[in-house]
Amino acid sequence: MTVRVMQPKCMLDRNKIYRFLYEIWSEEFSRSMEGMDHANRLIKDDLDDTATHFIAVDPSGCILGCVRFNFLGTSTLPERLQRCLKPLELVAQFGHNRVGYCSHFAVAPIARGRTVSSLLISALYRFCLNEDVLAAISYCALPLVSFYYQLGYRPYMENFRIDVGVRVPIVNCLQDLAYLETIKSPLSRLCPRELDDGGATAKKLTNHFPAFRMPVFSQTNVRHLWARLTFADPNDTAERKDAWFDTLSEEEWQIISRWASEVSFAKGEYVCRRGDNDRLMGVLVSGSLGVNVMANGAVRIINIILAGEPFGEISSLGGGRQTTDIIALEQSTACILPHDFLEKVCCENTGLGLRLAKNLLKLIATRFAHLANASAGDAGAVSASVRVGRPLSYQLSVADEIESRIESYRFDRLGDQGEEFKRLITQASVGEDMEFDVLNRIGLVDGATFLDLGSGPGVTSLLVARRLPGTTIIGVEPEDLLRTKSKALIESQGFSDRCRFLKGTGSRIPLAGNTSDFSYARFLFQHLPNPLEVLGEMQRVTRSGGLVVVLDVDDRTNIVYPEPPGIQIMEERIAAVQVAAGGDRHVGRKLNSYMHKIGLQDTGVEFIPISAPILGRETFFSIVYSFKRQILERAGLYDETAAAFFSELDDLIRKPTTFAMTTVFAAYGVVP
Repeated sequence: MTVRVMQPKCMLDRNKIYRFLYEIWSEEFSRSMEGMDHANRLIKDDLDDTATHFIAVDPSGCILGCVRFNFLGTSTLPERLQRCLKPLELVAQFGHNRVGYCSHFAVAPIARGRTVSSLLISALYRFCLNEDVLAAISYCALPLVSFYYQLGYRPYMENFRIDVGVRVPIVNCLQDLAYLETIKSPLSRLCPRELDDGGATAKKLTNHFPAFRMPVFSQTNVRHLWARLTFADPNDTAERKDAWFDTLSEEEWQIISRWASEVSFAKGEYVCRRGDNDRLMGVLVSGSLGVNVMANGAVRIINIILAGEPFGEISSLGGGRQTTDIIALEQSTACILPHDFLEKVCCENTGLGLRLAKNLLKLIATRFAHLANASAGDAGAVSASVRVGRPLSYQLSVADEIESRIESYRFDRLGDQGEEFKRLITQASVGEDMEFDVLNRIGLVDGATFLDLGSGPGVTSLLVARRLPGTTIIGVEPEDLLRTKSKALIESQGFSDRCRFLKGTGSRIPLAGNTSDFSYARFLFQHLPNPLEVLGEMQRVTRSGGLVVVLDVDDRTNIVYPEPPGIQIMEERIAAVQVAAGGDRHVGRKLNSYMHKIGLQDTGVEFIPISAPILGRETFFSIVYSFKRQILERAGLYDETAAAFFSELDDLIRKPTTFAMTTVFAAYGVVP
């Protein structure tokens, strides 16, 4: 098949790129990205307006792959990427038009493993040389570091996390010909010798970014890496007996090393978190990693991974999400391998592949033994059984866990907390009868243990306590101020004996398994970057036969008639900002699918229509649109246009001739 690389000629070509990206990121990988527009099934963000795009197309014009490039002097990265990638510092070092940002590199499934990737990369590299670009920055997932390292990229900042996993900031010194030739980068053949900068760009980066370094990967330092993995500590035979690569010859390591890349992790950094969908497998080279469990409301280690041992093998071999949290207990280095590593080895050396598989199965069996002990409820005993000579336990404080969470809603960071508190009270109490009619139909009965996840100011907990005198309520809320107010509210109404409030998050519910009969999250999931992880936690703490219920919104069900000008554009703008912050304004329609994915049974969805005439027009505007205004304000996007729109919308909804409504989704499932 003939493939050619070109730049889009018109807006029609660009729209094809945006739709192609949507198919890859939303439909294939189920990931949220800034600029994701589900209504029009495309991905387009602010960087597209100033980007240079390259597309690979087949003879029919069908897009097989794409990549884009932005000059950092004329493009502004999202705030979070500015913190993680430091584009302004790079521009100050090299100049406005000599540093760029590469992103949106994607290849269609049918074209992977062919020449599409190399053609796109070559076209982009030639473009950068023609424009005299010295450095190109990007970031990549851990499973892809080897690919980028082999092109010539090097790490230059500390790793950071997005909702799907760890990301490594990387930079390519495009005219450092000596380095490209040393690592045998395919780009070295494209760089004319007269453009060789003699390592000047790399020297500047070394002086300015302490983390900038030459990475260890498959084409370099093979002997060194092999020795460290096979003989992690020659004097400690107790450690060596569990090494995955133990007893390998150097020739056998040569086979393995073709897919190996080394990545460093700082103490306390998460290597992976339960629910991440990166298919990541690795082997620890140095340091130690801890496998987390929740015990008595705190994160504790039940197993420690030492040099030579694998991690991430369950999700890689099974093809699912990461099944546990793994955290670096000290400065550590890991060798990252592709998820199909064993298949690759077997294709080249069947005997070696089978021996590695046998070693891996032994290690997995050991892990399950630790897990079984931890499930028995004695995390301390498990910790005590860990091999001597490494940290026995590591506890992440609740405060650290709360602070490090990524959500689109943070009460402690809102500018007008007083007004927001009033809105939360109103939101929790309006439509009470309709909401409890639905909860009763789903299966809420008196005498249960009720989990109020994201309990906020405690109004929902109070309403449950009033309606169900035999029910025990446990509220879980990360915000100290809201939790204090909820306790005061419950005490003032005389329900302290049946209501308690704990500090925790959806991904770290501080309860033992099988605690709750009815676990309820109300307007929480629209703010979460990790809904499946939180839903899995709700399932964990709910007894078999108990109910998990999530109530939330979907902005595509909003109706205002007559419709104010610009409402669709403003709704899309708000949704994009919340996605960028880790939320989802269209989560309602997805809840039933999420319930199925985590294995809940007898799932279903109830609907609660909320209209301005029934709720009260001022109240309707407050609970449906006030938070959206705050979303734009916190993102620095509440400009004159937005202010005029919200003012006009408020006036319009107050008119008796205007019809306004939205639909709330109540999804539920039974724990098997």
